[in-house]
This record gives sequence, C-alpha cells and structure tokens, in this order.
Amino acid sequence: MALNKDFPQQPDPFRRGIAVAAPAALALAYALGHLTWYLGTPLGRVPVLDERENLDLAEAIFGGTLPSAPFYRAPGYALALAGLRTAGISADGLFPAALLLGAVLHAVNAALVACIARRWFGNGAALAAGLLLALDPVLVHYATQALDATLSLTLFLLGLNFLAAALAAPDRARAWAGAGISWAAAALVRPNYLAAWVLVPALAVFPSRPQRGRILAASLAGVLLLGAASAWQWRVGGVAGFLPWQGAYNLWAANRPGANGRYYTQQVSLSPELARANPARAESVILYRAETKGAPEEIPLMNAYWRGRFLGEVSSHPVRWAGLEARKAYALLNNWEQYNNKTFAFHKARSPWLRWNPICWGALLVLGVAGAARLGSESPHAAAALAAVSAACAASILLFFVSARFRLPLAAILAVLAGGAIAAPGFWMEWPAGRRAALGGAVALAGLVAFSGLGGVRDRSTFVQDHVLLARAAFTVGDDATALAEASEALRMQPWHPDAAIIANAAAAELAKKAAAP
Repeated sequence: MALNKDFPQQPDPFRRGIAVAAPAALALAYALGHLTWYLGTPLGRVPVLDERENLDLAEAIFGGTLPSAPFYRAPGYALALAGLRTAGISADGLFPAALLLGAVLHAVNAALVACIARRWFGNGAALAAGLLLALDPVLVHYATQALDATLSLTLFLLGLNFLAAALAAPDRARAWAGAGISWAAAALVRPNYLAAWVLVPALAVFPSRPQRGRILAASLAGVLLLGAASAWQWRVGGVAGFLPWQGAYNLWAANRPGANGRYYTQQVSLSPELARANPARAESVILYRAETKGAPEEIPLMNAYWRGRFLGEVSSHPVRWAGLEARKAYALLNNWEQYNNKTFAFHKARSPWLRWNPICWGALLVLGVAGAARLGSESPHAAAALAAVSAACAASILLFFVSARFRLPLAAILAVLAGGAIAAPGFWMEWPAGRRAALGGAVALAGLVAFSGLGGVRDRSTFVQDHVLLARAAFTVGDDATALAEASEALRMQPWHPDAAIIANAAAAELAKKAAAP
C-alpha cells in the first residue's frame, strides 16, 4: 500500500490508529472552522424550513405536547435533539447545539469510513478514504445544519462497518445484529435507508451457513426497534406503522407527469404562512381535497390515494415513467448537487471554508469506479454485497427525488472505494491489457456522466429560492441591509416572486425608519 510507507518504522497498531484518528480529527476541525463562520451568518442564527420543523418536533417530544396524529416526518432526529434538551440544553441553545452535534457526527463518519476502508483495503486506503470524507464540502455543508442527513449517515456507516465485519466472519451473529439494528435506526431517521435494512437478512443467509437460524435471527434484530417505533406512533397518533406519512405524496410528486424528479416543485400557490411551514404537506392536503371532492381527510386514506396515483401513472404510462427514471439516474450520477431547500453551489460560493475545496461527487465517482474494480478483484463476495447495498440506496433515491442530501450514503461508499484506488495506484498494471482497457472505459464513462451538463441538470434557477431564504433569515435577525439586497436579487431573477417583494418592502421600510431616527 503506497500510503503505508509513510509509517515504515511504526508498529501496526500505530498505523491503524493514525488511519482512523487523523481523518476524524481533521473532519472535526474543518467542520468547526466552517461552523464558526456559519454561526455569524443569518442562516446560522435562525433555523429555516426543515430545520425549524425538526426543532419544533423535538420541543414537542421533550415537552410531551405531541399532537394526536401520526408523524408527518420521521421522528428519529427530533428524538435525538429532544435528548439534548433532556441533557440540559436550553430551548434557545438547541439550534447551535444541533449544529455542533452535526460537526461531531461528521468526525465520527470520517472515522467509520476509514474503518471500513481499512478492513477491505488496508491502512493506506483507510487514511485516504477518511480524509476524502472529512474534507468533502457537501458533507460539511449538511453536517452544519439542523437536518437529519448526518445522523442517518452515521447510523448507516455504523451498519456498513458491522456488515464488513460480518462478511469477513460470517458466523459472527453479533456483527449481523449490529448491521440490522444500525440500519433499522437509520430508517427511523431517514426512511430511505429501509431498502438497505431489508438486505441484511438476505446477505446473512446467502450462501447457506451452519448457523443459518441464529444468523437470520440476529440480522432481524432491527425488527424490535421498528416495532418500538410503531408502538410509539400508535400511542401518539392511533395509527400503526413506523413510516411517516409524508412519503406517499412525495412519491407521487416525484413521479407525476411533468415532474423533473430532481427536486420538489410546488403545483399550487400557497400563502406565505403555509409555504414557510411545510409546502409539500399543505399542498398534499389541498390537492387531495380538490381531486377527491370531499373525501374524508384521514391520513391513511390520503396516503392510499397518492400511492394509487403513483401506481396508476407507472402502469398507464410505463415509457414516460422510464424516461423520467433515466433522467433521474443521470442527475443522480452527475456532479451537480441538486436543490433541496438550499442549492449547494449557491452556499458553497459564500463560505470561505468551502469555496475553494475541489473535492466533489464527480471526483469520488471516478475514483470509486477504480476502487470498485479493485475490491471486485480482491474480494468478490464483499464487492457483491456492497453493490447490493449501493443499488438499494440508489433505488430508494430514484423512487423519490435525487436531491443533494439524499445521495450522501452513496458519496460515503464512493469515498471508501476511492481510498482503495488511491492507496494502490499500480494495482491494475498487473491486469491483462483488455481488462485494463475495459476499466479505463468505465472510468472515462463515469467522468463523462459526472461532469457533463445535459438536460438542464445544472439548473441555477433555484438560486432565487436561496436568495429569498437568506433574505427572510436576515430580516428575522434584524439585518435589514442584507435582507433588502438578497430580496432585490431574487426579484431581479424573478420579478413576480411574492415572498421576495414582501421582504424587500419590509426591509426597505425598516431601513428608512432607522435612517429617519434621530
């Protein structure tokens, strides 16, 4: 391993420790550096959109004031924030505490990626993979927000680490149990990890093993966690099940005729209050009322209706839906980070810590293809299992939106594989010429797909929403000059934007009032 030569005089435990500790330490330092800057910005001082909803849900859990209704969004992250409140964090301090928690979890994720890469490729790959994840600006961006993406990624990587251990020693029931429980917990934070959890029992019993029964039982240990979550929802809202009810409408919205599949777009005009609270939730109810003409607004009925609309679209227009899925797949593999409440490129350009960072999805994808070839050559069974997990994650993304934070688990997997490629640059020289040529073609194709810009995949029109979001946050914290500047820029891009006009007028009035004050 090329990178292992950096420590020729040190014992193996030292190299193993450095390969994990160094990425974790750098990840924490980098995330805290960015967070120090971010806390001084309007968006770092006031929670917006999903952040505000997560904090409100955490307060309701902590205070015992949950409404008598099924959970609209997965409660796992809010439950973790409620744990911070129980530990003594004040209501006012919960938002910055959540951002700090994300920075710490980012360091944990770097360590977990290093551990996985070390198991498959050695210490040099562990160091390289951990550093790639530690310095990935997209992961730092999401880690320093009050969102569920980083916590769910931690649980996913913990499960992947257990799975790697189980594949190395298939009769270790505890490793299979750890994978199952970790991925069940990840699904309770972000339900798209449910597809990966379903794979654990299948991987545990294939091929047949002497202790199949015990291994299968261990891999299904996560059922207990999902059952507890279902009992909690039954007690709170009177509806069995552990999945939140936002998924059914999002499934339809992501696959309806005219959907771009990359990110959610509103179909109806909403009042500012409804739009700021949760536009998808409000829209799902409004459209259900209009389309069913007075059907009961019971959540199970609404969910069944939207699932039926989705299945009807797929069965009635399979070619159209297949075309949409193909466009989604292209966007999923493309380097551009798709909009999800925020456009990453917009905010990266404003951060002095992220602005010049060259690490990106495209680079990870190109290196990851080479690393996957190495893993397939050295450990076909591990490569097949990782391919199945990656396919499950990708399928759950393609069914909905391919927005930026949905593909974070795939970025982490690519970091592991990229570490394997970087640590053995001459590995493929021993391959036959034809095999090397095939790999070169695969790497070139990955680069072409990642860095091309077909079909409007690099859509910057979403920047208008970023300007409005920043303007609203600035106005909330009393930074009227920034609010006016950002709202004005939004109006330049979209002169009819109602929220931008309201914020611009209000900020201008406040500035005039301050100027007129003695």
